[in-house]
Amino acid sequence: MLDEPALPPVCQPMAPRTARTRFLLIIADPEEEVARPLADALRQSQIDVVVVTDPAEALLEVGALAPDAVLTAAHVPPMTGSVIARALYSKACIPTLVGIGPHDGDEAGPALAAGARACVPRPYRLADILPQLRVIAPHTVSDFQTVVEVGALRLDPAAFEVHLRGERIALPLREFQLLHLLMQNAGRVLTRHQIHQLIWSQEEDTSNTLNVHVRRIRARLGDDLRHPRILISVRGLGYRLDPP
Repeated sequence: MLDEPALPPVCQPMAPRTARTRFLLIIADPEEEVARPLADALRQSQIDVVVVTDPAEALLEVGALAPDAVLTAAHVPPMTGSVIARALYSKACIPTLVGIGPHDGDEAGPALAAGARACVPRPYRLADILPQLRVIAPHTVSDFQTVVEVGALRLDPAAFEVHLRGERIALPLREFQLLHLLMQNAGRVLTRHQIHQLIWSQEEDTSNTLNVHVRRIRARLGDDLRHPRILISVRGLGYRLDPP
């Protein structure tokens, strides 16, 4: 394994990047099942994502695509996230986020010292990643705040407002985030696993939290609690939002 140099890196930019209207993110993570839910959610936010599990492949993709940013796990064997961050920053000025998991506490300091833009929790949550990407390239992320309309339901993430048939519906933060996620995937089933990773950064529901939030959202939307027609339970899988 490579040793991280002690001195802070100096940014050496590559040739000018091709102008884009959409943000391009490369995710380097040895566990594809951890990266995929985030990649799917980011694509719903009009962000282009490439997922790789090998650090050498990640560096090749960076050279070929010149992405706007890279998200790497703290460990992508045989390299560490701090080594990757230093290489990308010093050789190409690529902003790098490093995912820190429950057992990676000692990696945050070296990663930041190596030039990482920030450290984010791993498993990844959309709510943690989007603000970081918005800061990195505000000229290509206007879609992050796009109003979402599904039938008579309208959600404005910038104003933190939800309207149903013109009537404003007040929701606390977690319910707002959950409804936003479901509306972005309207007509598609989101598994409980995906929802927990993206909203609560958990593998599974051990406290019935998701069920409670779903019931509360249904009540606020005036959905039938016994036979819902907006927020649908799909037995054994998860939930689907249908246009009201």
